[in-house]
Amino acid sequence: MTWLLLSAWVMGFVGSTHCIGMCGPLAMSLPIVGNSTFDRLFSALVYNLGRITTYAFYGSLIGITQTLFVPFVFQHELSIIMGILLILLSLYFIFFQKTVRVFNNNKFYQWVTKTLGVLYQKSSLQNIFLIGTLNGLLPCGLVYLALASAFATGTAFKSILFMSFFGLGTLPAMWSMVFFANYFSPMIRSYLRKVYPFIFAITGIMLIVRGMTNAHDLHDTIQTACRK
Repeated sequence: MTWLLLSAWVMGFVGSTHCIGMCGPLAMSLPIVGNSTFDRLFSALVYNLGRITTYAFYGSLIGITQTLFVPFVFQHELSIIMGILLILLSLYFIFFQKTVRVFNNNKFYQWVTKTLGVLYQKSSLQNIFLIGTLNGLLPCGLVYLALASAFATGTAFKSILFMSFFGLGTLPAMWSMVFFANYFSPMIRSYLRKVYPFIFAITGIMLIVRGMTNAHDLHDTIQTACRK
């Protein structure tokens, strides 16, 4: 469990460079309640709690789906297979200089964008929390990557924990955006997005190690049971 939560947090922490590049403008323009440093700090926390709430909800859905459709004996192999695919995907992006693009040209994402525009018109903690939850619904390759990893966790509970710790990993960078917005120019955010393929590779390695470790533990458990 410790390895699982650590890998989720590292994925979020390393991947937060992508968050700064893609979601930074949303965080920088939050309708902050009050003018003091504490007000900005608390408003930013509420916003990020909204995002993490959405990630945890995603984790519950993907965890229930995984529990229903993936047998327990296949979960370790699934983790290894997904890890290999992520490493291959990262190599493709690195060597062919492709960027990760997610399509949002549909009515649902148009509704999310329109609702965000309305919420930004009024300063309130409730609106800031809702902005965070809706931000979590926007198309994001990093979140989809985390969901793919959560799918290999084994249970709905672990999937929820994985996505929650993933969100906590992104918290330091996204929280700081409210205070250091002026230092993150569009050029810097563009450079940060180039780190994205390496996140795929790191996550892939983690999934492979996790799958092999759990498979070894399962093998030892079966052997012990057979001896008895």
